[in-house]
Parts: sequence; structure tokens; C-alpha cells
Amino acid sequence: MRTLGLLLLSAILAFVASLVVAGLFLPVYGLFEGDPHNCLKDGIGQCASLVVLSALIYGPLFTIVGTVVGTPVVMAILAWRA
Repeated sequence: MRTLGLLLLSAILAFVASLVVAGLFLPVYGLFEGDPHNCLKDGIGQCASLVVLSALIYGPLFTIVGTVVGTPVVMAILAWRA
């Protein structure tokens, strides 16, 4: 029962982390690549709209891959700590 709980917690943490990374992908990418839409140049309002756009575009890909790869990694880290 403890292993199942650890697996569910790991999957949820991996999913949430993947969604956060997907949301921050476009704003960070714009900073490094010199994109015309830049959070430093356009302000926080434009940056907030890029986070939503990034989560919608890259969200499915990042969450599927992040959950499949991240769940075993997070589970190993949580099991190692316990």
C-alpha cells in the first residue's frame, strides 16, 4: 500500500513539474533566443500571456514525456529519502 501511495505521489509531482516547465518554456526561450516577444522588454502582462500560450502549446507534449520519465525518477528520490 505504501508503494502505491508513493507511485501516485510521484506521478502527481512529475505531472505538475512538467506542466510548470511547459508554461515557462516560451518566456525563457524568448530570453535566450532573442525572440521579438521578450519578457524583459514587453513587461509582465505580455509575459503572463506567453505562459498561458506556452502551456497550451507545449503542455501535452511536456506532460506526457515528463510524467513517463519523471515518475520513476521522483519515485526513486522519494524512496531514497525514506
